[in-house]
Amino acid sequence: TCGKLGAAFRLNPADLRTLYRHRSAQIHCTASGLEIFRKPYVGLGRILGPVSGEPEHFRVRHWSPSQGDFSGPEDVVRVPQQPRDRYGRWISTPRGLSSNPVGAQGWYLYGAPDAEGLFTVQAIKPRALHLLRPDAVLPAARQGIPYILRGNWADTPRQRGRIKRVLLGERWRLGDRALLIHSFGGIGGPEGERISGFTVTGHFAFGEARVVSDAITGEPRFDLHYHQIYANNPNGIVAGTQDWTAFSGDLQRGWLGSRPISDVLIKLKPFDDLTVDGQPLSLLRELAIQAEVLMARYRSGDGSGVSTVTPSTSCVQDSSQALYITIDRLRRRAADDPGLRRWLKAHPQENASQAFRQLARLSSSLDQLLTPFGTVRPDWRHNAAVVAGEAFVRGETGLDALLSWRSMLPRRAHDDMARVFLQHGASLWFLRSNQLAGGDTTIEPLAPTLLLGQIPILSTLLRRLSDALFAPLGPAALGRALAILAVYAALALPLGWRSGFLSPWRLEALGPALLAIPGLLLMPALGEELLFRVALLPHPLEGDSLAGAVAWGALSVGLFVLYHPVAARCWYPPGRGVFRDGRFLSQCTLLGMACVLAYGATGSLWPPVLLHGLAVTLWLWGLGGRARMQGLPQLTPRDP
Repeated sequence: TCGKLGAAFRLNPADLRTLYRHRSAQIHCTASGLEIFRKPYVGLGRILGPVSGEPEHFRVRHWSPSQGDFSGPEDVVRVPQQPRDRYGRWISTPRGLSSNPVGAQGWYLYGAPDAEGLFTVQAIKPRALHLLRPDAVLPAARQGIPYILRGNWADTPRQRGRIKRVLLGERWRLGDRALLIHSFGGIGGPEGERISGFTVTGHFAFGEARVVSDAITGEPRFDLHYHQIYANNPNGIVAGTQDWTAFSGDLQRGWLGSRPISDVLIKLKPFDDLTVDGQPLSLLRELAIQAEVLMARYRSGDGSGVSTVTPSTSCVQDSSQALYITIDRLRRRAADDPGLRRWLKAHPQENASQAFRQLARLSSSLDQLLTPFGTVRPDWRHNAAVVAGEAFVRGETGLDALLSWRSMLPRRAHDDMARVFLQHGASLWFLRSNQLAGGDTTIEPLAPTLLLGQIPILSTLLRRLSDALFAPLGPAALGRALAILAVYAALALPLGWRSGFLSPWRLEALGPALLAIPGLLLMPALGEELLFRVALLPHPLEGDSLAGAVAWGALSVGLFVLYHPVAARCWYPPGRGVFRDGRFLSQCTLLGMACVLAYGATGSLWPPVLLHGLAVTLWLWGLGGRARMQGLPQLTPRDP
């Protein structure tokens, strides 16, 4: 038993049998529970090819520590062919293992001798994938967000059998710790999985990464562990903290050979063990504890024995719940300690104080991501406040799922969380593999997608619409929108009066004007802003470059202006006398520019809709617009 944190964890019979089979196992009672470390044999070798007549036997040239290359002794190992799954697919197969170019830098082979003494491989790990040798180093400020959203999973089916390592930000060194965001995609091809609703859902998990010195080569490499919140499944994967080789590289149940995998390693100063005025504040440690609680719930099915996936309870939703509770616990610890607050105020320039403030800013941004409507799911709020002896609550309703809609699909959570960490100064390392060493040519890797992701245009429109509809509007965003409105009015009104297009201000009829506002907000304001701003422009969260934003903005304004004379000619006869007037088009240009700026400054649909609706309403009911549309004589500023 393990008595840490007032909880008790007991080995079940299956664990006991594992312990006896692996006599070198070690049991550690950690802050997050009981961890059993099985220590099978491991070697590093280059697979030369199969032994003639023995399809599961392979010749291996081992690493030579003295020479620092693969000039060690040659040996024969067994890589067993696993049985097909219930769909007729191989989870892994040794076919193509020796010819894979990634293997030129060697494979870590985990296993043990069989009864005849032949080393039998249980898991494999590509050395090249875990070395600190990126294929590309990209500037985070300019290319970071586009790479997260598009580059990381780009052209996945054609990358079959390959790896890709990309670094955003500064170089890493021995001893660095990082948050891990894990996701995998789907299985395509003739024998692939069935895809529902044109959406490849995939999987999501948090974890922890360290840069360690390899025991065989002495070189720095990544050591990855996942906090797998995993529902009941036919592959025998159990929820819990698992080493990379146990989850991804295992030949029997690992996904290395059958799915594309993305591991995003996120290094940020506050992730280290932060001690402020003697108080330990570690996001990584707290997240491991909260993930362990949820993983234990999944193992038992909250006492029912069954854990299933729903829109509100899943790997991604409950990993997000663990992150929310982590942030909430750290925030409460700081709020409940007046000594800590006094220390932070008295030592603003201390490194620990600066790191704490950075963590606080990050927590605020993650709150907006995890609670997009500003309202915390009731089950998350309850579970965050649970103390010993109280029962957890499991969210089951559609409202629960809606309140955390940004963490409903793994791809969305994977990309959005990586973006938030990048924007707060993190250095990101992307490790990608695509059905690596999978010799089954009847399948191909599929990237996880957003909703309707296999229809790219429609999926992009849905993402932009959801981002624009639910973008948070804080005081800073509202201030920027009001400033744009003021500048627009300062330019448009004098220009309209000097040209004679606008009449002197005179409110025609307050009652009818108020009744007309809802219709004008719906059309033209909402309809035209959805078309010319939301659908056409990359959302600010997409991280488009300044040059790209200017180009798209110019196209948006140009099409917006052109739309009006076309509408007057084709389907809106009342506008024929006005919409081709150069003075109207100049006003239309200014309005389009103001709406583009308001959308870009806030990321929300509503400021440009309100600006558009306000401009049209005031023009029609106070500046002579209705009379002009009806062809009536106009007052000018010089008229009495």
